[in-house]
Amino acid sequence: MPVEEDVELTVPGAILRGKLFRPDGSEDTRLPVVVLQGGLGGPAESVFPITPGFTDAGLACLIYDHRFTGYSDGEPRQLFDPWQQCRDLRHVLTHLTLRHDIDADRIALWGISIGGANSLFTAAMDARVGAVVSLIPPVSGWSARKLQPADTMAELDAIIPGDRQAQLRGEPPATLRLHGKPEPGKPVMFSDEEGLEFVEKVIHGLPSFSNEITVSTLDYLFEMEVRAYAERITAPLLMVLASEDTVAPVEEAREMYERVPEPKELIEYAGQHYEILSNHFPEIVTRSAEWLARTLHR
Repeated sequence: MPVEEDVELTVPGAILRGKLFRPDGSEDTRLPVVVLQGGLGGPAESVFPITPGFTDAGLACLIYDHRFTGYSDGEPRQLFDPWQQCRDLRHVLTHLTLRHDIDADRIALWGISIGGANSLFTAAMDARVGAVVSLIPPVSGWSARKLQPADTMAELDAIIPGDRQAQLRGEPPATLRLHGKPEPGKPVMFSDEEGLEFVEKVIHGLPSFSNEITVSTLDYLFEMEVRAYAERITAPLLMVLASEDTVAPVEEAREMYERVPEPKELIEYAGQHYEILSNHFPEIVTRSAEWLARTLHR
């Protein structure tokens, strides 16, 4: 079993909390490390169960809650700001380079969905990233608007400016459900059947999970355009896509992949966004961990 260590990572304005996992018996070894990030709303502890797949491959792995979520600091709670998460991630990389038990020249990023998009952007901006694995990434924030029916999106667009005003007056931020079945007047971010089945099995019920996001999160998601940075990703890339993905439109991810410089590798599984996680997740973890081990040991 992996050896785990509670960590607190100080970044400007917050403390991020999580765990570092190391292969058993590696106390005197400077290890390659991979930072693991889950999808939107997924707390760090939802990712802990997959760590043996990485430590068995000889990798340390770090998992932490983003600012405003889980056990980490920050207000308002349940605000997900991808650009802020990427800035924090770069500070986390600095923390890793200062550890005596981590090889600062062998740091990798691995992420699912928005975590995969964060990993791509950070790899484009930070030369310390030695390899990146991106699973089913939403590479265009503008496409996220298509997750909502046009009338619901119009309703949310109208709410966002009023919510900004309310927060400046000191009122709590407006929120909407992250997962669930849509109801009149109660919009929800994700409502597809495969997604609900996956998150209820893997995420719901965890102490640090909250089934809501701030309405302002939508504003921040919509402005993120990772595909604009494709040519700046020089670290080896493994991208894993779902062939029928409409949550993170697969054709946009394919187009971005084509523009990323070599070395790179693309794997596609048949199915929808969450469907390939439900049906193939252990295999995806094993394949990506083995790819990272090979790449970082070169």
